[in-house]
Amino acid sequence: MKKLVALTFTESGDLNPAVAALVLENLTRSQLKSYLAALRRELRRRRVYVALSGGSEAEVGGEIGGRYPDRELAIRRDDALAGGVKVSAGDDIVDASVTGYLKELLGKIGHES
Repeated sequence: MKKLVALTFTESGDLNPAVAALVLENLTRSQLKSYLAALRRELRRRRVYVALSGGSEAEVGGEIGGRYPDRELAIRRDDALAGGVKVSAGDDIVDASVTGYLKELLGKIGHES
């Protein structure tokens, strides 16, 4: 599946619709499930997902983009974070949000009692 997923992307990193259409037409249902799972993994590897509450998207995007120069940034607003930012890059997750801090703090309090 890795080779098939690799062929699905163009040299510029975009999805190739012609290849995707061929894949959809020729794979069985179970093969398609495996293909889509592999495609999701590859997209997570290629992109950095940023959830942002407050602050400037351009400013945060520039700072995070500098740390991951070979990856595409996917930035979205998430007011549920109650301030701060949450960054997911592959298996790495950095939660510098108020909500993340409160969850961590409440988890520690729960373990102490």
